Amino acid sequence: MPFYIRDSVSLGPFRINLSKSGVGISAGVKGFRVGTGPKGHYIHAGTSGVYYRKTLGGLGRRPKPATAEGRADYASEISRIAPNEKLPTYMTEDGVLMRRIISAEADVLVSESHSEALRSLNEARERPSFTLILCVAAGVGLAFSLVSQNPPIICLFAALLVVGYLVGNMIDLPRRNVVFAYNLDPEAEERYKALVGAIDRIASASKIWFVKAQGDITNSNAWKRNSGASSLVDNKETSVSYALPKGIASNVTPPMITIDGKNCYFLPDCILVEENRRFGAVRYENIRTAVRDQRMIMDTAPSDATVVGQTWKYVNKNGSPDRRFKDNRQLPICLFEEIGMVSEGGFKGLLQVSKHGISGAYGDAVRELGRITKELKDAEPLLITKDG
Repeated sequence: MPFYIRDSVSLGPFRINLSKSGVGISAGVKGFRVGTGPKGHYIHAGTSGVYYRKTLGGLGRRPKPATAEGRADYASEISRIAPNEKLPTYMTEDGVLMRRIISAEADVLVSESHSEALRSLNEARERPSFTLILCVAAGVGLAFSLVSQNPPIICLFAALLVVGYLVGNMIDLPRRNVVFAYNLDPEAEERYKALVGAIDRIASASKIWFVKAQGDITNSNAWKRNSGASSLVDNKETSVSYALPKGIASNVTPPMITIDGKNCYFLPDCILVEENRRFGAVRYENIRTAVRDQRMIMDTAPSDATVVGQTWKYVNKNGSPDRRFKDNRQLPICLFEEIGMVSEGGFKGLLQVSKHGISGAYGDAVRELGRITKELKDAEPLLITKDG
C-alpha cells in the first residue's frame, strides 16, 4: 500500500487540520470556538467539549525531562507485569514437549507516555452506544407494529428507526471515538516510511504465519512421524492489512498484523495492540527483534519458497522411506525466514514468512524508529477525545 500521511482527520461533523504551524479544527457549527488555555489547546462547540487532552506524542517535539519518581514507577510496573516465569507447555501425541509463545495481555502493555491515551481509548470503548439503544427501541416498536399490520404505525416506527440510527451515530461519534493525530518531523517520517516499506516486503510473501508453540523432537517415534524434523512447530496463517481499529480516527492508516488473537497496529510511535476490545501499546525502543533462517518441511511448497532439499513423509534413520506406510511420499524442505519480537513489558511475537531474503530490513527499521522515539520518550502524540 502506498504510504502517506494525511493533513486532516475527519470525525463526524469535525475535521482536524494539521500543518507545520500547528493544529486547527473546522466544522459548520454555530458558536464553534478554538482557543488556548493554561492546560493546552481546546475546542468548544455549544455545550459539548472536544479537548486536546494530554498530547499523545507528536514525534518531532522536544521531550519533557523524565522525573526520578516517574522512572521508578515505570520500573516497578514493568517488574509487575513481566514476571520471570516459565511459559506453559503441553505434550503432543508423539511425545513432543511444546512450549507456547504467550504474549502479555493487551491491557497490561502500557508505556508511560501512552497511559492517558490508552485509558481514554478503553473508556471510550466501554461507553454505551446510543445508536444501539435507539435502534433497539425503534426496532421493538416496528416489530409490534408489523404484528398489528397498521400501515401508518409501521411507517412511523420505520422512520423512527432511521432517525434513531442517524441521531445515535452523531452522538456516538465524539463519545466513542478517539483521534490520534500525527505531525511528524522529516527524520521521524523517513524512519516510519522505512518501517512501512519493510512490512510491505513481508506482505509480499505468499504465506505468513505466526507461531503458537514449538518444541524439540527428542524421541525416534516422533522423529519418524514428522519426516525426520528436529523440531515441531504449531503455527497459523496470518496476513498484513492496512486498517485502524474501530473507535480510532487518525491521519495515518497503519499496517496491521494479527498475532495469536492480538491485532498489532504499527503506528508512528508505537505498536498499538488490540485484544478482546482492550488496548495496549509497546514503544519501538522497548522492542528487540531478530531475524533468522528456518528450514521447514511442508506438504506443498509455497509458490515463492526456496526449496533446499527433500525428505519423506515417514522416514528411516538412514534417510530412506519407511516402506510400512503406503501413502509415503516425498516432501519439500523449504528455507523460510523467522522474525522474533519481544519487549521488556511482556509482548512476544514470532512470525514466519515463506519468501527468503525479505525480512532483514524489518529489524533495522524497528531499531531506527526506536532510536527516534527513545529521544522523545516523554513526548506525547496528539490525542483528541471528548469527555463524557
